[in-house]
Amino acid sequence: MTTHERPTVLLIEDDRATREMFDYALRMEGFAVLVASDGLIALRVIEQQLPDVIVVDLDLPHVSGVDVQQEVMAHAETAAIPIVVVTGTEWKTPGGVFQTLRKPITPDVLVAVVRKALSPPDGTPPKDHAPRRRT
Repeated sequence: MTTHERPTVLLIEDDRATREMFDYALRMEGFAVLVASDGLIALRVIEQQLPDVIVVDLDLPHVSGVDVQQEVMAHAETAAIPIVVVTGTEWKTPGGVFQTLRKPITPDVLVAVVRKALSPPDGTPPKDHAPRRRT
């Protein structure tokens, strides 16, 4: 019998309290969570391990969430990764972004959207799988 890893979420949020709250909620729901406090760290994390979904704030130090989103979408290897934007600012969701959530949001709302982002289009629950590594 093969063991499967939990789906991996890359959580990119510069506000420590929000980051810790979302990280805890996602872990409690069975997700593996990679965290980054700014866009530059996030891009480095993506180079090492491809997440199954990305949750990103827009207003980040060093490299903005918009730049992270554009960088992810610009490469064939990462373009299919669902992106959930969590922001306190007005922002029109561009093509390629799964969903935008306007702060403040509760952790259960974030978890529900992450689950939906990982679900196949036919609505069946996501399957456990091994994490992807960049080659």
